[in-house]
Amino acid sequence: MDNLENAVTLTDFVASIPVNSLPRILQITSGVYLQSSVYDISGSECCLSTGDLLKVVGKELLCVTLVNLQTGKEQKLPHDFKGLFQVSEDNHVYATLGDLHQKLCSGDYRRAFWFTSQSNFNVGEYDVRKRIPIQLLSADRIDGSSECQIFDGTDLYNIKIPLSTNGQFCECENKELYTLEQILQDPGLSKCNFICKNIGPGVYKLCPEYEINTIMQMRKGYVKMPSSLEVDVIDITDHCGNVEFVQPLSLREVFEQQEKFPVVAEILDTAEVQHLVKNDTYSALQKGQKIIIHRKIVSNKVLATGNKCKTAKFFYIDDSYRGKFRQRPREFASIFELWTKALEGTKLKVVVTQDCDSSDENIPSLCIGDHLQVLHHTKTVITTPMGPQETDALVCKKVTADEDDDDDDDDDTPEEVMLPIYMEGRFVEEVKDTKKYNLSSIIQKLKLPCEVKVVTKDTSISNDPLVSFPSIRLEEIMEDCALLVSLYDTASECFELPMKYVNFSVVILEDTVSFPAGINISTNILELTECFYYSLRKDLPSQQPPPPRPPKRLVKAEANIQSNKPVRPEEKDPSKLKKSKTIHSDLLTPHHKISHSLDRSKTNREIYSSQTNMYSTTPKRNIASCEGSDSDEGYEQIDEQMRLLNILPKVN
Repeated sequence: MDNLENAVTLTDFVASIPVNSLPRILQITSGVYLQSSVYDISGSECCLSTGDLLKVVGKELLCVTLVNLQTGKEQKLPHDFKGLFQVSEDNHVYATLGDLHQKLCSGDYRRAFWFTSQSNFNVGEYDVRKRIPIQLLSADRIDGSSECQIFDGTDLYNIKIPLSTNGQFCECENKELYTLEQILQDPGLSKCNFICKNIGPGVYKLCPEYEINTIMQMRKGYVKMPSSLEVDVIDITDHCGNVEFVQPLSLREVFEQQEKFPVVAEILDTAEVQHLVKNDTYSALQKGQKIIIHRKIVSNKVLATGNKCKTAKFFYIDDSYRGKFRQRPREFASIFELWTKALEGTKLKVVVTQDCDSSDENIPSLCIGDHLQVLHHTKTVITTPMGPQETDALVCKKVTADEDDDDDDDDDTPEEVMLPIYMEGRFVEEVKDTKKYNLSSIIQKLKLPCEVKVVTKDTSISNDPLVSFPSIRLEEIMEDCALLVSLYDTASECFELPMKYVNFSVVILEDTVSFPAGINISTNILELTECFYYSLRKDLPSQQPPPPRPPKRLVKAEANIQSNKPVRPEEKDPSKLKKSKTIHSDLLTPHHKISHSLDRSKTNREIYSSQTNMYSTTPKRNIASCEGSDSDEGYEQIDEQMRLLNILPKVN
């Protein structure tokens, strides 16, 4: 072991080494952790034996301790400390220039400093007088010389002074002020003592402690350790070009750097994916497991929600999914939702599933069972207590259930109605398409988001989870960069590791691998946790417009609460009341005939309210609901009712 005279403590070395000079290779020389000494670092047993090699690849500041050299008291400084420090003049006298240089500098990294000699000394043909300021520019400890500038009155000249020159050398006073960050980043300053008016009188020593990220020659993976370990080291970076270290790589580094595939890799730390997915696909990715990395891929994933009564599950569906889909009718809870689709250019035919009463004589009411074809959006003027007011509206055409869009009957012109977007109501889309589509085709046909039903499962998946859901909402297409990998023992069973959400360290092995003739990708569907799903949704851009604000208008109510005066119901001619059909599952027939109709005899009592922007109570829906049930019976009833109203096609 050579150059033992250059050994320094690990603490001093780490404090003096700039981050941009890493990595550096160190050799353990002596200290507390001698041969075969075993200790624990972050739950991992390690051994620093004399002669071991250590590769320092990174460091991170843990804390800075301020030591008062006069009292010995210590205190912690915050990382963002704003005080200013001045270098305390070193009154110590050194017998040689080399001793002074070793005190003020750190290896090849130094700060410019001024010094003088308290006695005259001779350098070749030059006689240097005492107390003359001298600036040390550079030093070469190999040939034992230093480049200096001497200021003698008005004369300035450069001179080489051997580090072995005898004299009474000491540092000159430095009045420059430094921040904590400047001191920690300058290897020369880090060895000085300081005074600080922001703290108080006294001379202080700054003692930073770092966590260093290292690679040990005979150990796989990164080892993190504090710089305060009591060992001495020497820097042998320039003298060990043939030394090989195991090189841990993150998955992202493999994706970006690796050019030749397939390769065999060993996992150095367990993958943290429990908070992302519920599938068992990644459960085998444990420390020490060998995997085969086949290739890089860029795939499209569809973010989807499966709804089954009160429960919802969330999925990533890969574009290679082989199941077949059929369009499901969408439900709309207001005219506003239909209006947003009209803005997108979507052609819609819907059926009214809830009575929509209008308090304005210029706005038509809608009844259950009315068929509407959305034509276009427009502007209209309505009358309010505040005067005429312009609002957005939707123009629809009332059509019959069997009416064909291409048939024009001049004798029976369909009625066009104009519906303001604040109007309440519930609607369901008419769907007559019985064709089955794969994932890419149905996305091209329907604009996302859309409602679908899986009618043919993916046979490559033993238990396709999407089949059990009566309704699946396809929401967004997301692009993923991934590595296609498999376990070493089952090379043909492949799955994807998405770079954005899964990352761990591996080491590339020299094992040979034969690429399997056929591979099966088992991550066509990933079930996401609810927390991860909503974190994805939060990052997606939202283009949903805000709901409309209804105009100020007179509001109907049950009673006059403020005045407690009885309100007489408005007298209406029962013969003039509009009749509406109500859907009852026990009254529907396969021939779309409803044998029973109800006369609406409800009347409303009106009061005038000084409050503004009050919404009237939304009536209950008159369609079957599956709330409170964990079975699919409610969905089956809805589907049957939709078919009877020509909303859903008949399925053979």
